[in-house]
Amino acid sequence: MRSIIIILILISPITSSGQTKKLKVNLNHDIKCVQASYSLVFNDEFDGNSLDTSKWFAFYPYGPEYAPDSCAFCRTHVSANIFRDENVTVKNNLLYLKSEQTGGTWFNTNYNYTSGMVHSKQKFTTYGKYEVRCKLPKGKQQWPAFWVFGWNTEIDIFEFICNGPEKIEFSVHNWLTNDCPNKNPKKGSPCYSSQSKMVDFGIDFSEDFHTFSVEYEPTMIKYYIDDIMVRYIPKYYDLKGNPINTCNIKSGEYLTEPAFPHYGEPVQVIANQSICHKHKEKNPVFPNVMEIDYIRVYQKDIQQDLVKPLKYIK
Repeated sequence: MRSIIIILILISPITSSGQTKKLKVNLNHDIKCVQASYSLVFNDEFDGNSLDTSKWFAFYPYGPEYAPDSCAFCRTHVSANIFRDENVTVKNNLLYLKSEQTGGTWFNTNYNYTSGMVHSKQKFTTYGKYEVRCKLPKGKQQWPAFWVFGWNTEIDIFEFICNGPEKIEFSVHNWLTNDCPNKNPKKGSPCYSSQSKMVDFGIDFSEDFHTFSVEYEPTMIKYYIDDIMVRYIPKYYDLKGNPINTCNIKSGEYLTEPAFPHYGEPVQVIANQSICHKHKEKNPVFPNVMEIDYIRVYQKDIQQDLVKPLKYIK
C-alpha cells in the first residue's frame, strides 16, 4: 500500500513547481547525459565514540574564522533552541541529535530548549547525490531537516516542519542575497523557490529508519525515499511550459526554473533537529532524538579538493 501511495505522488502535480515564473533562456550548446556512475566522495558511518570534528561543526559556522560560532545566528538559526555540542553524541554506530527542555542564554537572548545539529566542514562544488539514513523524532514540536546550503543555494532533501513525522516537504531555494531580480520577495524569504508543500505518504518516519536522498544533476533534481523517486524538479521547459524530462537537451530557446541552483557555488551538508516556535503538539516529547545511521555524498565528475572517505562503502 505504501508503494502505491508513493507512485501516485510521482505522477501528481507536485513533481514540479509553478510557484515562480519561468525565465526564457537561449541555450547555446547541447547538453548530454553524464554516463559515469556515482562514486562515494564523503561519508560518516558514525561508528566511533564521538563526533568526528575533522568533518563536522555542531553549529552554523558563520562567525569569523578564528571564532566561527560567535554570532547570534550560529547556534540558533531560526529555531526556538540553542544548538549545543553536548546534544550531539555518537554511540552504537549512530549519531544522536537530541532536543531537551533545558533553558539557556545565547547572545543575551533566553531560550527554553537545546538541541543538536551537524554541519560539514567539507564544501562541495559540483553536481552530486546527498543521502542520509535516519529515524525521525516524534511529535509536532520538532523540525528535523537534512539539507545542503551555499549562501545563495539551498536544497532541502527533507524538512518535517512542525506537523509531525508523517508530513514531509521538499524544497529548492535560490536566495540571490545581493541581487534579486524577482520584485518584492517577502522579508527574510528566498528570491525564488520551488516547494512541494506538505506531503503525507501515510508513513510515520519516527517508527523506523528510512533513506532520503537527492540527485542534483545538470538538468534535473530528483528526490528519493528508500530508493523510490518521489519528486523531481526539471531545470528546462519548452516554450509552452512543458518540462524537459531528459538529460540530453539540444541547443535552442527554453524556459528555465529560476530556483534551480547555480552550478559551482560551494555547498555544505547539514542535518539538524530543531524546536518549533509554534506547534500543535499537546504533549511534547522531551528529551527527543533524531537518529542518523550514516550521511554520504557521491559525485560523478569528482572535484579535486575532497578529503577521501575513510573506507569504501559497497
